[in-house]
Amino acid sequence: MRSLGVLLISIGTLVVSGCGVVDPARPTAQPDEDVFGNLLDVERSPDDPSSWIVKVQVGAPRSVRAADQESGKPTPLVEKTLEATVLVGVDTVVIIDDRPGLLDDIDSGTEIVILPVLGTSEMYGSHDLRLEASMVMDFESYRRWRLPKLNPDSDVEVTDPTLINSAGMELAPVPVAGGTVLYFSARLRGPATEDDMWHGPLREGFTSPEPGAGAVERSYRSQLMSEGWTSPELVRFPGLDDAVHVRVTWVNSDETVCLVTVATPGEAPWIGRASRSGANRRWSAPERIEGLGDDARDGVYLTGSKSKIVFSTLRAGTTQGDLFLYDPKLEDTPAAIQPPIFTAGNEWNPRTGPKGELLFSRADRQLILRNGQVRALRLPGPHRVPMTQAATTEDGRWLFFCIPKYRMPEMDEDIFVASLTEDFGLGEPVPVDEWRP
Repeated sequence: MRSLGVLLISIGTLVVSGCGVVDPARPTAQPDEDVFGNLLDVERSPDDPSSWIVKVQVGAPRSVRAADQESGKPTPLVEKTLEATVLVGVDTVVIIDDRPGLLDDIDSGTEIVILPVLGTSEMYGSHDLRLEASMVMDFESYRRWRLPKLNPDSDVEVTDPTLINSAGMELAPVPVAGGTVLYFSARLRGPATEDDMWHGPLREGFTSPEPGAGAVERSYRSQLMSEGWTSPELVRFPGLDDAVHVRVTWVNSDETVCLVTVATPGEAPWIGRASRSGANRRWSAPERIEGLGDDARDGVYLTGSKSKIVFSTLRAGTTQGDLFLYDPKLEDTPAAIQPPIFTAGNEWNPRTGPKGELLFSRADRQLILRNGQVRALRLPGPHRVPMTQAATTEDGRWLFFCIPKYRMPEMDEDIFVASLTEDFGLGEPVPVDEWRP
């Protein structure tokens, strides 16, 4: 979490480093610090119609100055002539009211924060800072995300356990029956400060975490009826009451077989298979699938297969994951996905499409391996919308996925739905509680 002191230092650094530069024809590289100020103007880039030029009056936000006055700390003075010229492109994430939004929705004079693309910050002369934006946020969103101690006032939160999305974490959607049945995972979102509380509804299967303990994750099922989604019901498995993590990751079309990731205290996650005789019957205790290694999670069967499993596992000693394929008929140990998709980043949450496509997440991007090529799935709009954990319906008409809400201490994930074309073009995202096919 970025402290108030670091925020003010970053503003001061820009000012000090810029004042000694007098030749505007020879830019000087600047530290890639977050830039705070007021929005002055927005116009289309004359060189690229898909990009925008944003002018920012650099300066400390009003709430920061007020907090300093109350504490007796001096706020660094910023020259009123110091402006930032910011390039906003199609890959820039724009955040308004904690959610991805549009640059056009930010009014002139609004206090904003620019998170730069690394290596792009330069000072021209002593008054012209130029950079490319990886993210543009209104300051209130930034405050709630990075500086919750600046304003301890709590916001109204969704804590209704009869809804799917809430102030807690809703994750890993698994749609069945054309999307009219939804399995998903949920857990509470942790406190942002020492005086904060856990966020989200106490769903069935949850308990209020003890101090220093993590939140329990459980899976739920909801069905779309004429009057809307039913209240999410806990998916119960015998013998897993002590597990801290129970996540359903794959369900067959008649809901009689599923794969579930299980983690118990002191043990590495494992993937089990559970079954039942009918959709209204109780699930059996998951039977561990042998041969996947010591750390296996998020397993799914390949499209059309009852034995080949794609799953993720963490690299030893890291939090970075890779995807593997296990075919018990061919190999004793899992093999890397082909063609290779490994990077230095974290590949996770594999899902398979109706024609054998492999969907997976990397950082805050949703990717797809299709026809031997990897590409990003992109929601419509002029700016990039972070999305992860995507899963298609069996008929390929709809995509269920997660979009973050930017809050501390971790981003609040909610489930959305968008229409899906044959070539994986996406329609406008709709919160799952509001979606009707």
